[in-house]
Amino acid sequence: MIPQAPVRSLLLTVVIIAVCAGLFQVSGTDTSGSGMLEITTDEDLKEYLKNVTPEYRYGYSNEMYDMAMPMMEMSAAPATMGAKQMVAPAPTSAGSADTGASDFSTTNIQVAGVDEADFVKNDGKYIYIESGETLTIVDAFPPEQGKIVTELPVKGTVSELFLAGDRLVIFSDTNDEHWYTPKGSAVPVPDYSRKTEAMIYDISDRKSPKEVRTISAPGSYENARMIGDYVYFITEETPDYYNPRMPIIYDGSESVEVSSIWCPPYPMNEYQMHTLTSFPVTGSGQPQAESFLLGYSNTLYVSPQNVYVAYEKQRPWYGWNLLEEKSAESKEPEQESVIHRFAIKDGDIAYKATGTVPGYLLNQFSLDENRGNLRVATTVSDWASDAKQYSNVYVFDPDLKIIGRLEHLAPEEKIYSARFMGDLLYLVTFKQTDPLFVIDLSNPYQPGLLGELKIPGYSDYLHPYDDTHLIGIGKDTMENEWGGIIPTGVKIALFDVSNVNNPRLVESIVIGEKGSDSAVLSDHRAFLLDKEKNIMAIPIREVVHIPVQGSKYEGSHTEETWQGTYVFGINPDTGFTEKGRIKQGTGTSGDEWWYGSTVLRSLFMDDVLYTISRDRIVGSDLKDLTKRLMDIGIKHDDHPPYYY
Repeated sequence: MIPQAPVRSLLLTVVIIAVCAGLFQVSGTDTSGSGMLEITTDEDLKEYLKNVTPEYRYGYSNEMYDMAMPMMEMSAAPATMGAKQMVAPAPTSAGSADTGASDFSTTNIQVAGVDEADFVKNDGKYIYIESGETLTIVDAFPPEQGKIVTELPVKGTVSELFLAGDRLVIFSDTNDEHWYTPKGSAVPVPDYSRKTEAMIYDISDRKSPKEVRTISAPGSYENARMIGDYVYFITEETPDYYNPRMPIIYDGSESVEVSSIWCPPYPMNEYQMHTLTSFPVTGSGQPQAESFLLGYSNTLYVSPQNVYVAYEKQRPWYGWNLLEEKSAESKEPEQESVIHRFAIKDGDIAYKATGTVPGYLLNQFSLDENRGNLRVATTVSDWASDAKQYSNVYVFDPDLKIIGRLEHLAPEEKIYSARFMGDLLYLVTFKQTDPLFVIDLSNPYQPGLLGELKIPGYSDYLHPYDDTHLIGIGKDTMENEWGGIIPTGVKIALFDVSNVNNPRLVESIVIGEKGSDSAVLSDHRAFLLDKEKNIMAIPIREVVHIPVQGSKYEGSHTEETWQGTYVFGINPDTGFTEKGRIKQGTGTSGDEWWYGSTVLRSLFMDDVLYTISRDRIVGSDLKDLTKRLMDIGIKHDDHPPYYY
């Protein structure tokens, strides 16, 4: 029941008095202008979690905390526990052609100069691949002499890798025990918890890698980037609400306590502790770390100067009646996402700013930094509005204040893919057709719509071919008997965007029928494009429907599945030319999706294309893709983690 006006007024008065009296005070330092609090002690952390999660932990009324939240956001009362005041402030040429390929591909990344961790890396001669608890190093070039040189057992569950010259960084999730000495104590105590270990190996001798250093951070591995010699990785864990303590990272056996935790000044239903840790791949520089309490973070974007962490804001549950009343009274959407900015340089990490934006972000490609500003594309699911769903584009300054906006694009549709290219944003939304929007961001204070193209289907991933052409990879669609839209085969499209006011489809190809899929649709690292060699490799699980002969029922069919890689050439004027198909393993439906011989990555060394699945690496001649030069089975986990 919604309280009547006098009762609600009384409740509000009680809340105001309580805030003023400090009953709802959020422990920690108010970081003026940042919107975040800094916590530096175990005691502060325990008090903070007790105060901001009452409805989750203790069952207090949400309505009172809904009214208290604005008071807590406006309150600048100093902390009572002694915290300090602080103002928030693609292809590579190898140098040794006699030992390896002179030209080889690297991981498909979003930002130039910012490498992304992956489960496979290569250096033009060796391929490094992890699966489960094993790191396999394959001498892959020349392919005719290809062989496994190392199968290295790794403690825990290996997730992803970085390669930097003769150093290999392996991330592994472990359940381990460390001993540490708390501040103010002389007695070490055990630390039992899930940790992520970043193990640095010297691989100058590929047959005998040597572990030279291990950096551990609390929680499970989420994501990582490498800029120059420095690695930045983020971990996540659920805090101990009853006996919380400041996070601890380890450099080998030496403990390094995280000095501060950044926290929102408003209550949420539940928190996750995130720790951003950095360390140098070479040398012995001390690891650095910052921790922060957020919701379930799902978007990480990294530029050469900044780390951005974004997540959808969780609000305390109001109950259906109060939710309906709030929706009727407010013209602004309830759905919001929070974005935090951390400045990074040579391993140093400094929290800088927090901002909010209406809607939710699809993935890392929904964010882009340009000339110090952050551009963001979101979808708002506002079921109280007539449009229900629509998309927005925002520009933030370095303090994460909105300086430009373009809102209410594509009513009743949501974003399926986005790609920022200089002063332009290409945006794909979808409900029944695939509108490709071209958006002008040359004036950050006034974004504008330039052009639009509508075609059937949608693109899950957009990749620039050159300054005037764009590749889209997604799904074709068809209308079912009830008028709804269902996805069918994998669709590859080439767009001519030389006329930004009138984008044009050059050509599209559909591979397979309903049930067909590609790793590219959920992971951009599965995409391979090289303009000089004129190759585009797309891993495909192709499903073909075979009509049942003699059946009296329309549409009766069986399915045949082919798994492997399609290889295309691209002419920007005319479109795609199929160069060949490479079957992986059995190439049949017996190979489970994401397991077995389903192709997840492709790479090249000189004129050899390597297609990589969990159980094997196949090398094929780029000049004649029917010619198989190498087929090496590798030890693999039957149930590997999902990469996205």
